[in-house]
Amino acid sequence: MTTVHSSSHLPPLKDRLKEIFSTYFKLGYTTFGGPAAHIGILYGEIVEKRKWIASDQFTELFAICQALPGPASTELAYSLALVRSGYLASIFAFLLWSVPGAIVMTVAGVLIGDVSETIPLWATRLEQGLAAAAVGLVALAAYKMSTALATDKLTRVLALISGGASALYTAPWLLPVLMIAGGLTSWTFDAYLFPLSNAWKEKRAHRKAQEGLDVMKDDLEQGHATNQGSDATGIASAEDHSATDAPVTVIQNADADVEKTPSIHGSIRSRNKAEVTTLDGAKEDPAQETKPESQYRPLFTYSKKLGFFFFLIFLALLVASILVRALVPESTTASYGTLTATFYFTGSIIFGGGPVIIPLLRTYTVDSGWMNDKQFLVGLALIQSLPGPNFNFACFLGAVSMVRANQSGVVGALLGYLAIFFPGLILKNAIVPFWQSVREHKAVKMVFRGVNACALGLVFSATWLLFEQTNAFGGSSGYHSVIASAAFVANGYLDFPAPLVIILGGAMGAIEYAVADL
Repeated sequence: MTTVHSSSHLPPLKDRLKEIFSTYFKLGYTTFGGPAAHIGILYGEIVEKRKWIASDQFTELFAICQALPGPASTELAYSLALVRSGYLASIFAFLLWSVPGAIVMTVAGVLIGDVSETIPLWATRLEQGLAAAAVGLVALAAYKMSTALATDKLTRVLALISGGASALYTAPWLLPVLMIAGGLTSWTFDAYLFPLSNAWKEKRAHRKAQEGLDVMKDDLEQGHATNQGSDATGIASAEDHSATDAPVTVIQNADADVEKTPSIHGSIRSRNKAEVTTLDGAKEDPAQETKPESQYRPLFTYSKKLGFFFFLIFLALLVASILVRALVPESTTASYGTLTATFYFTGSIIFGGGPVIIPLLRTYTVDSGWMNDKQFLVGLALIQSLPGPNFNFACFLGAVSMVRANQSGVVGALLGYLAIFFPGLILKNAIVPFWQSVREHKAVKMVFRGVNACALGLVFSATWLLFEQTNAFGGSSGYHSVIASAAFVANGYLDFPAPLVIILGGAMGAIEYAVADL
């Protein structure tokens, strides 16, 4: 069972912040590829390299993030720092993760008049190389996660269904529905169907064993009667047998003993083999056993009352944002209040992360007259080529909206940044203590077995969706496959660090431009 402690049991704050800085600083500059790529990068950095938490804990947090509104990958990065080092460390991690891209989007929003309508082709090829490398990292993370989370037929089937559904259909409600369905399915099987099936198999085996005993009993009784008849016949005819027959009997008995001996030794070898092998016939290797959760550093936690208080803050601000949007008259000119309320409301109701939020933001900004379609598309193209969360797009939109309203673009970007991220992060604060208190319960483990399997399916489908997105702007899909494969091998088998793999992917994208497009 995982032990949890308050901040008094953690290392000094200075050491925790130093650890967070060394972990997250580079991620703010190398997490290209969008939310799907972020999951693979975080898994490699946090679970495999630094071993902050166990694989199943990572997947549970990821599944919860997918089921909550807001930016899933940012919520995951935030919650990993939260359970590792506490509130201040998680806020610091969030800033390191998101601020580099937010600064670029803010500057672009303020200077929108100087930004070209189209992105140069060389920049597109560079971004494709970065994204293709991210595809390889996501595929590697999916493969490694599957070895721990898809270990039986049920979890593999759930992962297949979840991955297929999310690859073919992208409705915002689909992800939480898949998580809930997967959890209910695994709970139903583990709590009811598997016990019933095992009981039926045991009863059937017992019945077959009983039938075998009955047959053996009948055979013994018949053999005993035959032996009695043979003894009587032997006594009556013993005088008629010559002495030369005796050696033949001895030789036959000796042959019978010799024939029995190998089967005895064979059964001993089989028993010894069974003692040193697993169910699938592979030899047990204690060094390959999964590291128990108790060997990880104790997690930071806080009371469920405080978690409920965080939820009340989220709810109160959501109600306030709805009231502001309802009471303030619509206008083609944005104000600080309407901008904050609109972005907070958007961050509170969006499931599925960055790709889902784009059309809703366009409705609230372009259709409302806060900016024109050309400005929106320039910002959208820019955010796709930057590292960090896609929700940084709010900085660009806030800056453009307030500049057009003759207000401070920097203030507009800051308000948009805080308003769109805050709902998901404070909801994560509300959920974490409840997750930590119930995850060890037997029924909850049954539920999370299916939830984790469905989350694994989402990672597999994200690999495909990210690859499709990479090829959407032209270029050679075969060459992009080579980049993804090279990234998979370089990080998974040659131990190249993920940031270096991403940079090399960008270099290979530049080579494509130099060879094929110049």
